[in-house]
Amino acid sequence: MDSKAAIQAHFDQLAPTWKNDMTAYETRETFVEMMDLPPGSVIADIGCGKGVMEAHLLKSDPAKIIAIDLSPEMIRGARELHTDSRIEFVAGDLYETELPPLDLALFYNAYPHFMDKAALCDKLADVVKPGGKLVICHSRSREVINGRHSGDSTSVVSVPLREAAQEAVVFAPHFESDIVVDSSEFYFIRMIRSDL
Repeated sequence: MDSKAAIQAHFDQLAPTWKNDMTAYETRETFVEMMDLPPGSVIADIGCGKGVMEAHLLKSDPAKIIAIDLSPEMIRGARELHTDSRIEFVAGDLYETELPPLDLALFYNAYPHFMDKAALCDKLADVVKPGGKLVICHSRSREVINGRHSGDSTSVVSVPLREAAQEAVVFAPHFESDIVVDSSEFYFIRMIRSDL
């Protein structure tokens, strides 16, 4: 089984019992503040799972949120939870999905599952507008996240997080980091798309 199929199967299996971690609610609110999104933004919530970020993102008054996940079962759960017409749910592979020009590409608690970082950088460079933002964030520390993604069973579906400043370097050909937090509380990188 290739990594894409393994990731889809992994999250399809988890979807029926996947719960919203309400202890991270305030952290998610903080993340949206740190994103500093103008009203009318077009957002892609990549690896959205059951859509825990959508209620927070809607507070920024976006024009559209594209909630995309490789797992059809996660998307099915997200559709059941959210009925706002500004949210478009996509069960599919980011690399194969056509996206409109984005003001924000967001990875919330999903980034370790994108194995080929160079290809990810190229894809995001194609879809994030100049001046648009790329945000990678986790509501727990890097140490906690990496602890969850350790061992043989998870190495097929995820790669460990590096220090946030090192991770941002992956995107340096097209994005400039302007907020980097790698603390015991959370992990947050905000990058701005360079002018073409």
